[in-house]
Amino acid sequence: MKLTATLADYIVNTKYEDLPVEVVQKTKRQILDILGVMFPSSTLEKGCIALENMAKEVGGKEESTLVGFGGRVPSWMAAFVNGSLCHPMDYDDVIDESPNHPSSHAFPTALAVAEKVGNVSGKEFITAMALGIDLNVRLSAGPKGGLIEDYPWCPITVFGVFCSTAVAGNLLGLSQEEMTNAFGIALDRASGISKSITAPDSEIRAIRDGFGNREGVLAALMAQKGITAYKYAFEEAYKVFYNNNYDPGSLTSNLGREFMGLKVSLKPWPACRGTHTYIKAALDIATENNLGYDEIKKTVVTVGAFGRDNLCTPLDVKQRPKLSINAKLSLPFIIGVVFGKRRVVIEDFFPENLSDPKVLEIASKVEYKFDPQLPKGLNSPGIVEVETKSGRTLSKREDVPYGHPDNPTSDEELIAKFKDCARYNKKTMSEEKVADLVKLILEIERVEDVKEITQILA
Repeated sequence: MKLTATLADYIVNTKYEDLPVEVVQKTKRQILDILGVMFPSSTLEKGCIALENMAKEVGGKEESTLVGFGGRVPSWMAAFVNGSLCHPMDYDDVIDESPNHPSSHAFPTALAVAEKVGNVSGKEFITAMALGIDLNVRLSAGPKGGLIEDYPWCPITVFGVFCSTAVAGNLLGLSQEEMTNAFGIALDRASGISKSITAPDSEIRAIRDGFGNREGVLAALMAQKGITAYKYAFEEAYKVFYNNNYDPGSLTSNLGREFMGLKVSLKPWPACRGTHTYIKAALDIATENNLGYDEIKKTVVTVGAFGRDNLCTPLDVKQRPKLSINAKLSLPFIIGVVFGKRRVVIEDFFPENLSDPKVLEIASKVEYKFDPQLPKGLNSPGIVEVETKSGRTLSKREDVPYGHPDNPTSDEELIAKFKDCARYNKKTMSEEKVADLVKLILEIERVEDVKEITQILA
């Protein structure tokens, strides 16, 4: 069986009973995590607010709930708006080994389609999420070389649309043939150029995931209506985007037995994952040495290719970012936050806090050193060295980022993160409602209809 047909068969025929217990547990944590990080975007990201306004101006059948805002719109529009909410805080889950944010293209689609279909149980919801995440991680692990460094395409958006399509197709009950067609339709919608997304004056990195969720839902709905498409979507995607330089084995190895969602990391800080080992190293330097920000003469961060090209250059721009979403992609600014405030929280990236004089003073003293021996991508150790005005040299190296499966956050920390994010939700929720949401999601396999959750959100 060809690659696309094999993956389509896997998506439509895998059932809840096929999921190992640990996959169910991890998927529930991912659902709670991604829903939480969506809340603040409903008040803090103007692009999301604009898309919500556009969706309600257009109107249409009230099928699916808009997270954060309340109200309902057609399912693909809900997927578009809700998808845009996932990344503005840069707090969504991530694969450290092959840069991707799998839940951001799974959950918005799952929520929108589940409401459209109706009577979708918690077990069915978990299954669709787990399969979409598994597919997303497998796809992004396929290309050889550095996904960011060696290719111009944004892997998050290129592969995300297929994740969304898989989730939607599973919940719609597509046949293997229909799922194959849905992937073929999605191939025509796969897109994303890294430069256009990460440019210093671009806000698209914040709302980018809305596009893939919308197109994935549409692809599945179109296939359900009988529209046919190219039958070799994944083979062609790797040919066009990655010059056939990929490992087919990584896509199907232990398919249905090993679920890649177990490799997903949950973020402890709202910033680009590539900064997290540096955040931990800098926090340790500050706390272990009781370092005052005014003692710092110079800070040097040692980075690999991703850190150099995405987190540190142009250095003058990174030292004074103009947009919140780009401040989260700035290692000098984040080092300034850590040494200036000994924390990294959502409000540190409010527009008015981008001009914090203490943070900018520290950021102006950050330099970077490139080490070509460090690994490509996000999975690079954080090496921070501080030279103080008194002549001390303080250094720290952090190898495994906090939140990685090998260095996980606790359930208590995850729930605290969810509750903190809920404070920023546009549609005010009481502490009781927030607690109800947490309980429902962490026991979602017992839920008969996920509308029990969306009723709280609506």
